[in-house]
Amino acid sequence: MDLSNKWKDNWKDITEEDVMHLAKQIETQPLSIVSGGILKRFEKIYAKFAGAKYAVSTNNGTSAIYSALWAACVRQGDEVLVCDYGFVAMAGAIASLKAIMVPVDMNPETLAIDSQDLKSKITSKSKAVLVHNPWGVPAELDTIRSVTELPIILDASHAHGALYKGKSLSSWADITCYSLGKDKLITGGELGCAVTDNIDFRDRMILLGHTNRTPYDLQTEIWNGNNIGLKFRPHPIALGIAMRQLKRFEEKKEKLIATCQKIEDIFSRYGFVPQKIYPNSQRVYWRIVFKVDQAKWNGISVPDIETSLKNTGLPIEPNHYWPLLQHQSPFLWEDNNVLVRNMECPQTISVSPNLITFPAPVDYSEEQFAMIEQCLIEVRKNLAVE
Repeated sequence: MDLSNKWKDNWKDITEEDVMHLAKQIETQPLSIVSGGILKRFEKIYAKFAGAKYAVSTNNGTSAIYSALWAACVRQGDEVLVCDYGFVAMAGAIASLKAIMVPVDMNPETLAIDSQDLKSKITSKSKAVLVHNPWGVPAELDTIRSVTELPIILDASHAHGALYKGKSLSSWADITCYSLGKDKLITGGELGCAVTDNIDFRDRMILLGHTNRTPYDLQTEIWNGNNIGLKFRPHPIALGIAMRQLKRFEEKKEKLIATCQKIEDIFSRYGFVPQKIYPNSQRVYWRIVFKVDQAKWNGISVPDIETSLKNTGLPIEPNHYWPLLQHQSPFLWEDNNVLVRNMECPQTISVSPNLITFPAPVDYSEEQFAMIEQCLIEVRKNLAVE
């Protein structure tokens, strides 16, 4: 095996047949579309895939989150509760609305938002809860729903096809947002989509960001003019790419779960603890994230273990969610430093900087699995761990 490609995923998101189909699309269909056509087809297919009545596609996942928060009437000065272990785009969407982010602690086992800490931080100023499903693990959605009547917006950018208690994630939320951007489980290159069962939320998202689609595609009578915000309309080529992948997603999901669970099993044998999931939920994988079982590593520091893993050639990734979300770039910008409530999140502080992140391949060979195991054996030998 070529060493430069030894960790290459054997799954292809775009096939030769896809390329031919997209070439035909470019030759025969518009390169920009306001309504109808491939836009209408994609939203109908994606809503069904996500288990919702309606879908509104956008140019990326951040736009979907921004549109969802705005549709839920989040405005300047309102508070939005978010797990402090999370991606910068969630903070950016909140800050762009001039709302206030309230950080909530994580569950140290699942890495998702802690429902009890969430309950303790809800105030009269709270307007919505933004819940992500980290690395494909669904949050504790029934409990979150039980502790608040606030609109629940899900960031499901890592969780295409995940289930919670046998139901789609959208079944538990007011609006569920997906990124179909770079390297996501379903990708259009740059694309996003928000799904909902609420026709008012659907129409508000179109009203906000779909130039010339309003008022003609609105199903309510909330507006009789054009859109009122920045244009978030998606590109038809991105829609075409994603639609092709939707056709093969169940096959991809099955391979992805089997491959990543095998990698988790290998790491588990050498002192790494996989991310937990809540009972009766089915995760997918966008990354594989581990805690270090210090009892099996003789107290060796996590940074030293991580360095040794990298030195063997394993494709260990940076810790994507450190520092805390409340300390990330949107709130360091001087115009935005008043848009966050700095709050204690002790579990996030304890766990987040000590996580090990591995890619989530869809299809590895037996040779690649064997190489992972050999690397882990080498690491333990190099660090003199019995």
